[in-house]
Amino acid sequence: MSGGTFRAAVRRRHLGGIRRIAEGMDITLEIEPRRGLRRRMYLYHRRLGLLTGLALGLFLLHRNNANIRDIRINGNSRVSDTEILTALNGLGITYGTPFREIEFTWVEQRMRLAIHDIEWITMRRKGGTLTVDLTEEREKPEMHSRRNPSNYVAAVQAQITDMHVLGGTAVKAVGDAVKAGDLLITGVEEDSRGITRYKHAEGVVTGIYEEEFCRQQSYHAEIPVCGTPETAQYLELLGRKIPLTPRFSPPEGDVVYEEFREPVTLFGMQIPVMRLRCVYTPRLTAETDYSPEEAKAMLTEAANRYLNNFHAADQLISAESSFTESETGVLIRTRYVFEGEIGRIAEFFVDELRDPA
Repeated sequence: MSGGTFRAAVRRRHLGGIRRIAEGMDITLEIEPRRGLRRRMYLYHRRLGLLTGLALGLFLLHRNNANIRDIRINGNSRVSDTEILTALNGLGITYGTPFREIEFTWVEQRMRLAIHDIEWITMRRKGGTLTVDLTEEREKPEMHSRRNPSNYVAAVQAQITDMHVLGGTAVKAVGDAVKAGDLLITGVEEDSRGITRYKHAEGVVTGIYEEEFCRQQSYHAEIPVCGTPETAQYLELLGRKIPLTPRFSPPEGDVVYEEFREPVTLFGMQIPVMRLRCVYTPRLTAETDYSPEEAKAMLTEAANRYLNNFHAADQLISAESSFTESETGVLIRTRYVFEGEIGRIAEFFVDELRDPA
């Protein structure tokens, strides 16, 4: 009380009685409500449900950030995300793993041993996300040493149609017939004084040569097929999967497993819950029978694939195919005549050419 003014703190439920007392005693009453977070929290101090929910929310937020909720991979191009996630899973790191159980330095070292294409890797934590930054090893360029002594020899039996010598001395000429392994360009030279020098023999030698393609196709075969995919829905919360598909059990045996992850949003904001769509596709085999015409068509297609895969750069001069039918299947035998490069480089050590005596 000061200067005829009395100040006091009262509860809201007592304001009615205080107003009546003030009117009876001709007292001017001024009410100033309290404001602030502390006042607001005090008003809810007896609401146990709200306090319990707040404590539970804080606990879930802590658990969500204490475990791996998401894994992000940066810097990979040749190594797939699936390969990296599989290697991490083998080291005990997956969705829901507590961060306190991860020895980052040890895991980084083991990852470089598990995946040889990784040159450098580091892992860091940000909230509930494990970020994996890596650098892949640079591919070594193909080495073509022009200093190593070598010869240029025939790879197939052929008749030479053209020669371009880029290094060494030619020992064959256009029109000569050669067998596989015959010397075409030598890297060993001897001058007028009897001094031997060794060079890198190189060139482009083309010729006409023959090749034969043989393959058999049975009338009865077992072929791999995919069964009917089965899909299951899950909710992933704090690293645990909550099934949404009732009475679902994954198929047994050999299956192809695919997992699709989608974050759950609430009021346009992403919450720490993931929706999982898991697809299980069984791998089965089916028995089928082919007619002679179908078997011949399959063999013709196989011969065309062989031609495109192994002789796309060669000129096809002729092709003669014959089919032989038996009780079990059909045999194709195709004789090709090509014109193309027939040589290859064969390196040697100088000691191999010296006289042991």
